Amino acid sequence: MVTLEGTYSFDAPQDVVWEAVQDPHVLSQVLPSCERLEQVGENEYEGEINIRIGPVQGNFAGTVRLSDIQPPNSYTLELEGQGRPGYVKGAGSLRLESSDDGKTTLTYTGEAQLSGRIASVGQRLMDSSARSITRQGLESLDKQIQARLQPVPAPGAAQTVAAPEAKAATAPAAPSPAAPAPPSTTEVGLTVAKDVATDLLSDFEKKYGSRDVMILLAGFAAIVWMWRMLFGHSKK
Repeated sequence: MVTLEGTYSFDAPQDVVWEAVQDPHVLSQVLPSCERLEQVGENEYEGEINIRIGPVQGNFAGTVRLSDIQPPNSYTLELEGQGRPGYVKGAGSLRLESSDDGKTTLTYTGEAQLSGRIASVGQRLMDSSARSITRQGLESLDKQIQARLQPVPAPGAAQTVAAPEAKAATAPAAPSPAAPAPPSTTEVGLTVAKDVATDLLSDFEKKYGSRDVMILLAGFAAIVWMWRMLFGHSKK
């Protein structure tokens, strides 16, 4: 069982954030390693996502259903997915609250039950990976929302006065602000690995103290150096 809960603050009006979290195209761009997400019915979506947790990696195909929708404030969701790594089934909720300074706070909660190979990686690793993936998704969503808030130049605003014969030509449409590209599967995986390592070192430090952490790192560095000295030269 993986449990998630937390908040995230967006420097954007609530209606803009609500529109983003309802848009399948936006969500497909911000969900880490999401390869497909499309609406197949009223408040129902199908998608495919590539997930890597520790040594287990593979694609999950599944469905997401929204319910108890109260625009622009909240909704609940249920998800099911399966693939070679295993099976996942979960539920959660999302709530938006605006503040007087124009910002919007997103509060989320969720639980997911995992089975199969992906459930064999260990609870600590699953929890750290899930938090990292969620944080990366919210940061990507923030970038998408900020791109939507960028002003779009009016058609022809940057043009000089045209010659009479050119006035009849149709003015080109103004380009929309470019949305940031979603992180690649490799980038997501490297960030997850970094976050998991940070969590494990933090746990070790709490249990044994910072001095022992330094000793552990120094010992690891010494082992790597000895390995390279003993076996690195033999390959030349």
